Amino acid sequence: MTDPRPTGSNHGMTYVFAKTFVRDLDAMAKFYEDVLGLIPNNRHQDQMFGREIDEITYQASYPGGPALTLISYVDGNAPAAGESVQGFITTDLEAACARALAAGGTVPEPIREIAEFGLKVAFIIDPEGRINEVIEMLNA
Repeated sequence: MTDPRPTGSNHGMTYVFAKTFVRDLDAMAKFYEDVLGLIPNNRHQDQMFGREIDEITYQASYPGGPALTLISYVDGNAPAAGESVQGFITTDLEAACARALAAGGTVPEPIREIAEFGLKVAFIIDPEGRINEVIEMLNA
């Protein structure tokens, strides 16, 4: 796919994924796979803001393209329709968190390592409350 739009970013940041909250993860997975042709890459259970989550990440549609993740709170209390999580990769997670705090954002949980995926992760909340998941690959 040839894309004429210019590319680039600052601070070693790369936008790589979006997460969309759903209520019924399995039903919505079937919809996105059957209707939009997405191909599952992995399924992962974890915690986010002290709540259990279940999520399915799909393959990028083209080399280097962003990936979509469908995410659900296990307790069934989903955010309002339309809420999402934007995903970024950085080469310096600590510096990204420091920039967020200096700019009026919050980092509600400490940076943590997820060995299963070889990464460190932090959630950066913008001043209006939107969630940005920022990861740093280990040994990259």
